Amino acid sequence: MPLPKLHTRNSILSAALLIFLLLCAGAASAKQPNIVLILLDDMGYRDVGFAGNRYIDTPNIDKLAKSGVVLSQCYASAPNCAPTRACLLTGQYTPRHGVYTVVDDRYVPGQPHMKVMSTKGNDELPAKTKTVADLLKAQGYATSLIGMWNLGRGRNGSTGSPTGRGFDVYRRPDDVNFAKDAYMDGKGRYLSDALCDEALAWIDENKAKPFFLYYAEHSVHEPFDPKPALLAKYKEKSPSGLDKGITPEYAASVEAVDQSIGRILAKLESLGLTKDTLVIFTSDNGGLPYVVNPLRGSKGLLYEGGLRVPGAVSWPGVIPAGKSFDEPVASMDFMPTILEAAGVPLPKDQPTDGLSLLKPLKAGASLGRSAVYWHFPCYIGKGEPMSLLRSGDYKLIQKFAGPTFELYDVRKDPGEAKDLAASQPAKLEELKKLLFAWQKNTGAFLADKKNEAYDPNAKEPRGGGKGGKGGKPKKQGVGG
Repeated sequence: MPLPKLHTRNSILSAALLIFLLLCAGAASAKQPNIVLILLDDMGYRDVGFAGNRYIDTPNIDKLAKSGVVLSQCYASAPNCAPTRACLLTGQYTPRHGVYTVVDDRYVPGQPHMKVMSTKGNDELPAKTKTVADLLKAQGYATSLIGMWNLGRGRNGSTGSPTGRGFDVYRRPDDVNFAKDAYMDGKGRYLSDALCDEALAWIDENKAKPFFLYYAEHSVHEPFDPKPALLAKYKEKSPSGLDKGITPEYAASVEAVDQSIGRILAKLESLGLTKDTLVIFTSDNGGLPYVVNPLRGSKGLLYEGGLRVPGAVSWPGVIPAGKSFDEPVASMDFMPTILEAAGVPLPKDQPTDGLSLLKPLKAGASLGRSAVYWHFPCYIGKGEPMSLLRSGDYKLIQKFAGPTFELYDVRKDPGEAKDLAASQPAKLEELKKLLFAWQKNTGAFLADKKNEAYDPNAKEPRGGGKGGKGGKPKKQGVGG
């Protein structure tokens, strides 16, 4: 229908006002969302209520999950801290950036207890690799890291520091007057509370423009020193079923972090930013041996217990609430998800292996991915050089020191108790071809050379490492 003619000055002004309002509405709809990425340290896949835990109270994390989508098949991109963080920030598999494991002098390649020649890998990201913080900052985002970095020990502005990798602000325990390895300061203040205070203050300072908060919590990590009131609470409770074995110290540490996450969510709500904020919640590796039931293995190992983590994504009004996404996803997928949400293109000059979860979470569609891969050509603790893939319900593990292959149906057998390699040779060969092609394509270091110094009677060294997550000294602090 043709537009009516405008005969009066008032009509012209009304039309102009209507056009202005439409333009403003278009600008508002294109507003870049805030991003809050919450990464916990050593939290196992069942350590929260939404994943089935009935011993530990996590009301705030559960509320977050209920407001969005639970990632029921969420994986860390590595079995320990540093490589997962590298994958998370770059959207890449470990062979792309070469950060394969954490720094630990006890596991230098070629030691007598090692059957094959492993690799130390990189201590930090390659100098030219762009992080999600780099890319968001270039588009006008305020960026901060509150908590744990563990991708280099460089000073501010260097490639080994967060401020050299796209973060405007970096706050660590030292910056809030906590001694090394301490969870309590001399004033009775808890580390998680102190870091959360920093996060809340930073949100207040940057609420007027789009911001990216990478909140990398330390406090679910041995050795525990929980809040006395929470510890007393859990000493009065008795875990049962799959929760049996969880200690009061661990449970109290998890709930303390849940309280901090609740404060962050409350801050967003008080500022009217909840609907303008994409929140991602996950962990950096699988849990401790006593919190991974019924899975096999724990952090440092490439069995399900070392890789499965809790995961949830919330963006009210954009991502439907109360849903579950049941395809395998991994840490590397969060970087492209964040960039798509922000309307920022993927970097053209470096490969991105992760896939954005945004459209599948919004529409319930499939990712359309044939397989997810892991590569860990290192020794650490009980961990040995391995490579693996998950394709559909199947998981193939290559052990370089064997050399052997193991095949599991992790839907039917999440505890990986029944090796199908001998009974399903066709599936084994099919997946081996996929794995070998991926290794070649990514330039993965293959730990397939014999260690000439190997001594079957040699014992693994103990103690004295530099923070070896997955193979750490008994007294391990917050830095590992």
